[in-house]
Amino acid sequence: MSRAISLDHVSKRYMLFRQARGGFKEWMLGLGRGRDRTSREFWALSDVSFEVGSGETVAILGHNGSGKSTLLQLIAGILEPDGGSVDVRGRVTSLLELGAGFSPELSGRENVYLNASLHGFSRRDVDRFFDAVVEFSEIEPFIDMPVRTYSSGMYMRLAMGVAVHLDPEIVLIDEAFAVGDESFQRKCMAKLKSFQDAGVTVVIVTHDAQLAERMAREGLLLDHGRVAARGPVGDVVARYHRQSAGLDASAEELRWGSREIVIDEVVVRDAAGQAISVARTGDALEIVMAARADAPVRNPVFGLGISRDDGAHVTGPNTRMNGFPIDTFSGRHRVVFRIPALPLLPGQYYLSVSAYDYHLVHAYDHRERVAPLRVVEGGTDERFGLVTVNGDWRIEPFQAIPAS
Repeated sequence: MSRAISLDHVSKRYMLFRQARGGFKEWMLGLGRGRDRTSREFWALSDVSFEVGSGETVAILGHNGSGKSTLLQLIAGILEPDGGSVDVRGRVTSLLELGAGFSPELSGRENVYLNASLHGFSRRDVDRFFDAVVEFSEIEPFIDMPVRTYSSGMYMRLAMGVAVHLDPEIVLIDEAFAVGDESFQRKCMAKLKSFQDAGVTVVIVTHDAQLAERMAREGLLLDHGRVAARGPVGDVVARYHRQSAGLDASAEELRWGSREIVIDEVVVRDAAGQAISVARTGDALEIVMAARADAPVRNPVFGLGISRDDGAHVTGPNTRMNGFPIDTFSGRHRVVFRIPALPLLPGQYYLSVSAYDYHLVHAYDHRERVAPLRVVEGGTDERFGLVTVNGDWRIEPFQAIPAS
């Protein structure tokens, strides 16, 4: 696989200045200007190295101030590094500062041409995709009105419409999918998926761990400007959750919680009650958590997650969603989740388990990717995807389907 993006020991420094404030008289007369002015260095990024292969999608996670947006601006060429090197090979579209090139006095139509020209597109080029931009943005009745009359949502939708039609080879996204309503967000997601299918390289900065797992196979976790984790997105998301809980994100044991409830052991067992680590598609099995609480805990919620070894999240049932309320939990018990016919297609999977409060906010015990499960062929002819739907095919005489 060819390399699209490479960062080699990249660092970025900002100088933070502070000047002591005088009284009103000193301010009016300009006295003391420049006195007591101090500065300090702030390293937004320190010694960051990683590569992104052509056609890969990588999710960058981290809390506010971790350096995520600075990293994207370096890749986009908006900033220059103070140390190390950034190598980008391909035409870049940045969904960072959407609408940064718009002029409020010009119409939406004029701004489409203006914004595209800033990316090197001629008027003839824009003519070819102009209608698609307007259709995508959903602002056709207002396209010839000045942009200053647009609502913030219209403004951002037009900016997004331009950005996604610039025929990119590399797309950089910084929390851009907060644009518009749910329907428009789905449209943006579908466009991103089309980029991925076409082999476009995508780098996503997000706080949304679920979005990261849905869209990316690889992840990068930043912590105070340094790389804290790099690898399969499921592993990186787990470390991000640990970081969110105030725990050491680099620790080997991906586990966090206050321990009012403790999950001591996780076992997968077959229909005969025997512990297993290999199952067949279609098998009946049970996932068993050995849990204990030294004092009564009201309304806990037990849950589990199943993910493939590349980090793809398959499912995440819990006792609350499944209509199995627990009034009080105390002492030692086995919490059992039964699967009558395993729908997973052959592959390597991992189980995560948890106990949370009723509102799914406070973790009592969360153990990430704690148990492996290898799934082998069990009689299904399906091979593509994650699960079998146990369907069948037939051909029937044509008959018009009645309108609803």
